[in-house]
Amino acid sequence: MGLLTGDYIDWQLDPVMVLAWTCAWAVAHVVMHRLVIMPLADRCFVTPTASQQATAIAANSAKKVDKQTGTDARLKQRKNTGKQADSDPIQSADDQTKHAAAVKTMASMKKKFAKAAWKCFVYSVSTLIGLYVLFSDTWWMHPALWMLDYPDPTSVEMKLYYMIGFGNYMYQTLSLRTSETDFAAMVVHHSSTIAVITASYIFGFTRVGIIILLLHDCSDPIMEYAKCSLYLKMQQRADSFFTLFAVVFIVTRNILFPYVIRCAHVHSILEDGTRMPRGSEFWGNFCLGCLWVLAALNFYWGFLIVKIAVKTAITGEVEGDIREQDDD
Repeated sequence: MGLLTGDYIDWQLDPVMVLAWTCAWAVAHVVMHRLVIMPLADRCFVTPTASQQATAIAANSAKKVDKQTGTDARLKQRKNTGKQADSDPIQSADDQTKHAAAVKTMASMKKKFAKAAWKCFVYSVSTLIGLYVLFSDTWWMHPALWMLDYPDPTSVEMKLYYMIGFGNYMYQTLSLRTSETDFAAMVVHHSSTIAVITASYIFGFTRVGIIILLLHDCSDPIMEYAKCSLYLKMQQRADSFFTLFAVVFIVTRNILFPYVIRCAHVHSILEDGTRMPRGSEFWGNFCLGCLWVLAALNFYWGFLIVKIAVKTAITGEVEGDIREQDDD
């Protein structure tokens, strides 16, 4: 890994790089949405035509007749309803309403699937890069080394991961919709994350920053894949991946993340009792404060995940990510 040491900051180029990565994520989103995600969604979610909807309604009606009149009446009913469906697909206002509702439901499922598929891709890419950067060295295994030789020795790969993370969270923040019920919490979360990334980068806490970025990314692709499976009616797979997500989320965000904050608190104290960076103790405390804000949100979401896990155990079905419900 090519070390940049304490001179890794380029005050002129770095803001341009952040903007470039933000735009890169936006362009990637548009390209993936049009060329990959939506074609896949169109194949997986076929909108029923009026004729298909009428046939389905007629078939349901025939099933009801089956139970009451027997085989002969069943064959006659199916033949008659089939002819009616071919000649007059939508028989009544009630049929029209049911067809419109089916079309709306299918469009909503496509939209949710596309959103989850994109996030699954984004977080998978970010997690893989983070794992590569972290496991390229051994300092992460020893908390005492996180602040050694402060400001943290920073490699080219670490800086690249920072730029990718900057761009990702900036684009996510700009893409948030007020219709999301957790909009306020997500704004606070993304704002705190960007503040932590910025402060840790500027003041040389890049090793801790890398760990925090990875801990906040690694559970999300599992959740988004579980949501995709749920929308595709793969209930068993959705249940399995939601369970895996719940375990990974609680371990990484509710157990390991507070441990990282504690280590950062302990090992950022200088010999004279002041906090890093020397002469700017306020910013060290500011970083720790933002970390505790993130921890509070993670505990809140952890509670919601446990809540939906209990509900799933009772009902036997996953309903989606309780952290992010859209108002359709």
